[in-house]
Amino acid sequence: MSGANITLPGFNVITDVRGSLSGVKMSLAGNQWFVVDELMMFLKSRGFTVYVETIPPALVLRRALGEPLIIGDLTIDVRPDIVSLPPNMLNELNVRDHFEYVENDLAIVFVSEPINDWCDLRSKRVAIPNPVTEGIGTLFREIYTEYCGDYSEFVGRGSVYLTRIHHREIPELLRNGLIDAGVVWRTEAIYWGFRYTVPSKNRVGRLSFALMPWASNEAVNVFELLRSDYVKRLYEKYGFRWIAKP
Repeated sequence: MSGANITLPGFNVITDVRGSLSGVKMSLAGNQWFVVDELMMFLKSRGFTVYVETIPPALVLRRALGEPLIIGDLTIDVRPDIVSLPPNMLNELNVRDHFEYVENDLAIVFVSEPINDWCDLRSKRVAIPNPVTEGIGTLFREIYTEYCGDYSEFVGRGSVYLTRIHHREIPELLRNGLIDAGVVWRTEAIYWGFRYTVPSKNRVGRLSFALMPWASNEAVNVFELLRSDYVKRLYEKYGFRWIAKP
């Protein structure tokens, strides 16, 4: 069956799917996975049951377009009521409402000597997010191409590992000594507690929450809560820059 497949042998696939399918269904870009537990607790305190999946943005888009989520032999074929995507990806969807809410930039996590420049990754064993599915992968490709040269040649090196779902793979690879460095969001580097640098030549990614046309009244209420001061403080707690207008 065709679908947004997040099966990833050797890595934990369960933490990206949480909650109850009987509730409001949310498909969120994966770089906020570590915010979700507290976000769900807040929504529960306001009387809402939710289901949340945190997956690469290209897969969120496919979910919003009607494709099921596949994890091994499990197929989740309910459509999300609320999605979180980079603003430019919303152009491919018909949505009822949307708003931009956070910004984030890129960082290099490492295990030994600091790596201060993107071009220095050429001499390291490095894991980089896949630009086909990951917004951060596209941003890194832009940076590397602009400042360092041929991205295809870089990726073709045997010491470069191209991830499928970077927030599951990179921390494990780094902890196990299989890579020297990885490209992640700054907020993830902070959350994991890895040593990291933020090169001066960088890119900033934004995310938007969007309400889908078929969303229930309950989902509308959850969507409005996502604009609240509590959610703002929650994301800021984890290092995101809140940009939503009051």
